[in-house]
Amino acid sequence: MFKISEFSKLSQVSAKTLRYYDQIDLLKPTHTDADTGYRYYTADQLFQLNRILAFKDLGFTLNQIVQLMDDHVPVEQIRGMFRLKHAEIQTLLENEQARLKRIEERLHQVEKEGGIETGQEVVLKQVEAQRIVCLRQRSSIQQIPQLFDQLEDDLEKCFSLSFPQIVLWHGCEECEEEIDLEVGYRLQQQMSSHSHLCIRLLPETSMMATLVHRCHPASPCSASADLGFWIEQNGFRIKEDQPRRELFLHPDKLDANYYIAEVQIPVEKVKGQSDAH
Repeated sequence: MFKISEFSKLSQVSAKTLRYYDQIDLLKPTHTDADTGYRYYTADQLFQLNRILAFKDLGFTLNQIVQLMDDHVPVEQIRGMFRLKHAEIQTLLENEQARLKRIEERLHQVEKEGGIETGQEVVLKQVEAQRIVCLRQRSSIQQIPQLFDQLEDDLEKCFSLSFPQIVLWHGCEECEEEIDLEVGYRLQQQMSSHSHLCIRLLPETSMMATLVHRCHPASPCSASADLGFWIEQNGFRIKEDQPRRELFLHPDKLDANYYIAEVQIPVEKVKGQSDAH
């Protein structure tokens, strides 16, 4: 048997904690000397203590753990609890990583307010009509990759898909946290109708203000604000009743999680304004 000081070293749990576990009947020593009051533990109790610590990691209170230890929960059930906790923490980490990316993008926007990055150039161009197959939902910017996954699951049975990926941003006055989004691909061939997908023609646009930039599909970026600033400064206005378009042209060579994308906003010249420079 081991004295409490020795058992503490073996288990890496303080003697103070072990005494408290004894007091609440969670882990009692195998033997307590009646004369000295010294507590003694056996090696088998290291396994009991390990279970106690495992239950603590899973978020159970000490009172709950006392009951669980009395019920002799089988190893397979504990394993299942840990799998669930692992999945929960993994989801939390992914959500926090996505949040961190959004914070970094917002900080970047604050730092460069009012200016377009070096190497970026706004281009006015005519965009021809194009037929697309699309999926439209009220969702969030974070769900854009999942919306494309959903669309691709339906389309892979019909034909192969290729870039660019298209996102249409519709106005939605009654929406709060959600955004009216449409994701799609250009159609290069005929396709039969589908229950929840739509096939439609994006109209030809005679004047589209465009800006190529690098972005992550599920994070905000400053390209639209940069383009809006340019539109205002150069005597244009956004045409009504046409969604803003964003084309994800291809993955970034340095980081496949990012894309080279082009924001497209249909515009018209404000009467009385000189040509853009």
